[in-house]
Amino acid sequence: KSVFICEHLVLMEIKMTAEHNQLEQQAATILGLMLFEYSRLDMELGLFLVWSDEGQQLEWLTKKLTNQNLSARLRLLEKLVQEKYAGSPAVDLYAAWLNDAHAIRLLRNQLFHGRWGFIPIQQLVANVIGLPTSPEQSETRYSIDQLGASLESMRMLRVRLSDLRKKWPV
Repeated sequence: KSVFICEHLVLMEIKMTAEHNQLEQQAATILGLMLFEYSRLDMELGLFLVWSDEGQQLEWLTKKLTNQNLSARLRLLEKLVQEKYAGSPAVDLYAAWLNDAHAIRLLRNQLFHGRWGFIPIQQLVANVIGLPTSPEQSETRYSIDQLGASLESMRMLRVRLSDLRKKWPV
């Protein structure tokens, strides 16, 4: 009977390890794709901004934006939109896009500055921010589908920026 229990425990351990590995692989794939999408968004926004006003300040804006993070680029876009389109529908369209871009930026910061844990039984991954000894430590759990939806939101944000750029260039 004890041999059967040992074999059963070993099989359970193998199954749990396989589920853990599969969950980790799925999460890593989506997170890697998110990193690619975020960097594309950052680059596309940067190019959009340096070519604002038909590239009249290309050199100056290139220098200004070279070491700026996405947050600074979003602030500049908001300023340019307000200056050029005050009182027009473009302001509201850009405001909605900027709101979503800031949400994606915050999500990206959380995902890529936290550490990861896996809960195979529930098919969840946990992103933990803060030191384990800190009372401010926080944990957010995601399903693979939720991470995939966030990836799709990043992709759509780029599409929406492209549409805005074509219709309402700054």
